Amino acid sequence: NMYETVMFSGLGAVIIGCIISFMRKETAFIIAGLCYNVLTLMMMKFANGMLDEGISPLVPVLRDNFWLSTHVTTIILSYAALSLSWLIANGLMIRDRFFTVTSAEYRYGVDLVYSCIKFGVVLLAAGIILGGIWADYSWGRFWGWDPKETWSLIVLLVYIAILHGKSTSWIPPQRFIPLVAGAFMTVMMAWFGVNYILASGLHSYGFSEGGAIFLGSFFAVQIAVILLGTIKRKITA
Repeated sequence: NMYETVMFSGLGAVIIGCIISFMRKETAFIIAGLCYNVLTLMMMKFANGMLDEGISPLVPVLRDNFWLSTHVTTIILSYAALSLSWLIANGLMIRDRFFTVTSAEYRYGVDLVYSCIKFGVVLLAAGIILGGIWADYSWGRFWGWDPKETWSLIVLLVYIAILHGKSTSWIPPQRFIPLVAGAFMTVMMAWFGVNYILASGLHSYGFSEGGAIFLGSFFAVQIAVILLGTIKRKITA
């Protein structure tokens, strides 16, 4: 259920942060992972009306432990990696809004975010493919434009476009960070929106109630932070 995905994403963020830190020799990823883990723990503690911590029997389609442990795990780990990029991007925008950030520090933050996105995109692509195989096994078709499938594909395409724009300098650093922060709203739509707002499709076992206000509030706050960061950049440009 959603409670478990939030909990696992927090753990996954710490694991991914440690892996990227080991590869990049940068402790910033571990710090970001721990910060995100704290956010998930707070959400699990205080969002009682939205996240159900009760344990119920699995529906038949989820009783295949192999696919459950590959597709679902990979997707949530991809969300965890993209959550790290979101957290670092927002932290950089807020810091740039209220404090002085040098060009070198800003480029360093962009590089951190870029690394997290690359990790997340690879995991998300793998998770979507594994999900298609599971769908063919369970429902007799690889792809059916189910809302959860469609939004997962939207997330993948959005972040691939951002990676491409960054690597080709089509997206400059001062636009890259706000775009990454905004792109995470597609992740929230795929993760929470399909379950709490759309509540349609074959992924009915993930549907819940009580998250519409949370999601709307998240979008409003995120847009406000992006606007503040963009205005700051325009004024100081």
